[in-house]
Amino acid sequence: MTTTKKARRRTVGKATSQEDLISQFESGEGVSKKSQQMLDELKERDKSKESEVHDDPLFKTPSELDRVLMDYIQPQTDNPRYLPVTFAKKADEESIAALQDCVVCEKGVLENRLAKDNPRYDAVNNEIDEIKGLAETLKHSELVHPISVWRKNMSDYGIVAGHRRFYAIRYLYGGLIKVKVKIYAEKPKNLNVLRHIENFSRSDLTPPDALQSYAKAVQELVSLEAAQMQEDRISVVTSYLGISRTSFYRYDKLYEHINIVLPLLENKVVTSIVALYEEIKKAEENQDAERYLTSLKEAGKFIKYLPEQAPKKQGRAKKYITMPKVKVNQTSAIQRLLTEDVTKLELGIDWDNVNFDDVNDVENVLKVLLTSLSK
Repeated sequence: MTTTKKARRRTVGKATSQEDLISQFESGEGVSKKSQQMLDELKERDKSKESEVHDDPLFKTPSELDRVLMDYIQPQTDNPRYLPVTFAKKADEESIAALQDCVVCEKGVLENRLAKDNPRYDAVNNEIDEIKGLAETLKHSELVHPISVWRKNMSDYGIVAGHRRFYAIRYLYGGLIKVKVKIYAEKPKNLNVLRHIENFSRSDLTPPDALQSYAKAVQELVSLEAAQMQEDRISVVTSYLGISRTSFYRYDKLYEHINIVLPLLENKVVTSIVALYEEIKKAEENQDAERYLTSLKEAGKFIKYLPEQAPKKQGRAKKYITMPKVKVNQTSAIQRLLTEDVTKLELGIDWDNVNFDDVNDVENVLKVLLTSLSK
């Protein structure tokens, strides 16, 4: 009788999952002494590095990425990028068409319906053109920098930075879509500094918006870094805002007179921050900056600063007579001028009232005289 030999049972170990492998590696299981030593060194090195920088804002940002419904995201009126938008209660054509004296931003509609005498009318038009250009770009590419918001409640998220991106996305897709955003758990203490860093890097920021952005950021720094601001204002501002010392001097000087300067920029009495800074410096040399800026505001125009001078005396200010450029058709006119007593001729000149000590008066008389004698 032949005995059948039982086949040997093969035991196959259960495959270790990736998570188990990672866990084993971190705990040191199944790792050689040399590898374990290397792991410990890496952990120790990472720990020492963390102790040096883990409290810096770059590594300790109280924010997360998540998707939020566009209708829950709210533009902020105190942001330089804010447009005076009004959102329709319903996304139908009738509701959208009824919106007046505002900027309309709905799916497929981005229009400036402000009154044409509104000071921001032209700036809003330019901003809308930029936003539509951004929207065209977003059709073909991802949003590299997500909109930053802070959570007020579960249906209200205020924009920290990214107003233009918000308008562009809403214009493309409307308010009933979710978009990935960077969410702060609460309103950042350095909100205006964050806004300024983003907004100020763009060349299309208008002068009044740029000055307002700077002003709010500096006011915030005064509350956050009061002691350092008093000790070394320029270093704190340039470091936090990432601007050059030249930009600091210009904007800080305009900020010093902001109550007068801002209306000049908003009403386009002055259109150049650099030019206005230079004029204020000239005015300060004559201890007259406030009066100069006030005169600009009252006059409604940008005049070059000139130091106050005493009224000019009549007659001696100009030393030389410039002969008038009068076409003389007949040489007889010159002959009569040189050989006759022209004061006796009836030429329409009141010789008794001519001031011969005033070169301007004499030039005018010569012009009339030569013209009359040439007829």
